[in-house]
Amino acid sequence: MKTGILQFDVTHNPGENIKLLKSYLGKNRCELVLLPELSMCGYLFQSRNQLMDISESVPQGPSTRAMLRLSAEHSCTIVFGLAEKESQNIYNTAVIVSKGRYIGRYRKIHLSDFEKKLFDRGKENPVFDVDGMKIGVQICFDLWFPEISREQIRNGADILLVPANFGGRTTYHISKIRAIENLTPLVLCNRTGHESIPGMNADFLGKSSAVDSRGNRICTLSEGHEDFRVCDISLCKKKSNVICSDFEREIKLHY
Repeated sequence: MKTGILQFDVTHNPGENIKLLKSYLGKNRCELVLLPELSMCGYLFQSRNQLMDISESVPQGPSTRAMLRLSAEHSCTIVFGLAEKESQNIYNTAVIVSKGRYIGRYRKIHLSDFEKKLFDRGKENPVFDVDGMKIGVQICFDLWFPEISREQIRNGADILLVPANFGGRTTYHISKIRAIENLTPLVLCNRTGHESIPGMNADFLGKSSAVDSRGNRICTLSEGHEDFRVCDISLCKKKSNVICSDFEREIKLHY
C-alpha cells in the first residue's frame, strides 16, 4: 500500500496546513496519507478558551470538509489531527476520511500533564474499516501504553497509525517495539518546527517513520525539516513469524 507521510511545521492556520498537503498530493500518488497530531491547528495554547476558539466540530467543521474533498479528488484515505469541540468538551482528535467519505475519529486517551489543562480525555479505542483494511489509530503519548495497541490488534487492526508531536526520541524508539510485539506494520508521523507560549518552548523532532511487521524501519524522514515520503507497506491478515504460526491465538491466552 502506497503510504504518504507528511511532516511539517504546523501553523495555527488550518488553511495554510491544508494548502501544503494539497501541494504534495498534487505531485504524489498515495493510497493512504498520514499527517501529524493536531496538524490543523498547532500544539501550544495559553488557555482552554484560546484553544476553544480554534477548535472545530467533526465531521461538520471546515477542516474535515476540506479533507473530504481532497480525499475524493485524490482517491485516497487521509488521517489528520485537529482540536475537536463537542459542546463544552475539547478533544485531541485524529480524523479518518477516505475517498470523500467520513470514516470516523479517534480521541486521544493518554494526555500529557500540559494537555490535561486544555483537552478532555478520549474514552473509546475503535478500529476503523476502510475498504476491507482495518486501521488502528492512536496519538503520540498513547503509544507509550501497550494496552492501546494490543486492544486494537485484538479488534482486528491490520496497521497502526500514529500522528504525533514530540521533541525527544523516546516515542520514535517505542514505535519499533509496538510493531515488533504485535507483528503489525506501524506508521508514525511527527511534526517539525518550533512553538512557544509564556513559560514553555517546544521544538519538534521530525524523524517520522514506517516500520514493517518484522520491526524493520522501511522509511525514515529527516530530522527537524519538512519532508514527505511515500512508503510501500505490506499488510498481512495472518500474524505469524518463524517461531509462531498463530500469534493471535497466543494473545488470547491472556484474556
